[in-house]
Amino acid sequence: MSRSVLVAIVAMLVFVVVAGAVYLELIASTGAKDLVWEVSRSVTAGEVLTPDNVQQQRIPHAGDNLDFYTGQLRTGVSRAAHAMGAGTILFQDDVLNEDLALVNLTLKAPPQLTRGETIDVYAQVGSQTIMVGRRLMVDQVGSGSGNGSSNNNVAVLVPAVDEPHWINLEASNVSLFAARSSGIGVPQLRAQTMQDAIAALTGGATAIGGAAAAAQPTPPPAPTPSPTKKP
Repeated sequence: MSRSVLVAIVAMLVFVVVAGAVYLELIASTGAKDLVWEVSRSVTAGEVLTPDNVQQQRIPHAGDNLDFYTGQLRTGVSRAAHAMGAGTILFQDDVLNEDLALVNLTLKAPPQLTRGETIDVYAQVGSQTIMVGRRLMVDQVGSGSGNGSSNNNVAVLVPAVDEPHWINLEASNVSLFAARSSGIGVPQLRAQTMQDAIAALTGGATAIGGAAAAAQPTPPPAPTPSPTKKP
């Protein structure tokens, strides 16, 4: 057998082995499944995830770049990060595994709220207002009805480590205000005075009290009539 024929046979065998390995890998990946969590019943933001509203499913493997939530759900702790409908596959950002506490807040002039919505909370201290809570989930409204009551008492979920601070605010009778908000695009500002807020909303003009009068141009004095000579 000539050398060239032997080289050709070896090359053919290598090709067959490589092609077979690739084919077997494709067959294996085609049949691969990912074990994921799927929402079986619509959930609201902050709702505890339990076997009653989520279930595990095996779906065809779609690649390694999808960040599915594949961990176990913590009983009484794992919650929906936002509202989701039945059939939604859970990703890491869809599940909250942070220890949360439920605190009651008394809000002044709150917007219409329902369970599952998120709010930003501001505290008024003296003549200044500052944001103290961003994107807090509403769990109960009014007397726990959660159906859009206009009552100023709202129960929200806060990080457990912040529970003492919120209780302190509520016990001190500081005035709390809230905006229904996703928190997106809302800046974290320092404490603001009324003048700061008006200046920001008007692009720098602060027409308050005496400032308003100062902003008006002073009218020119009326001309004094010249004296006339008697004949």
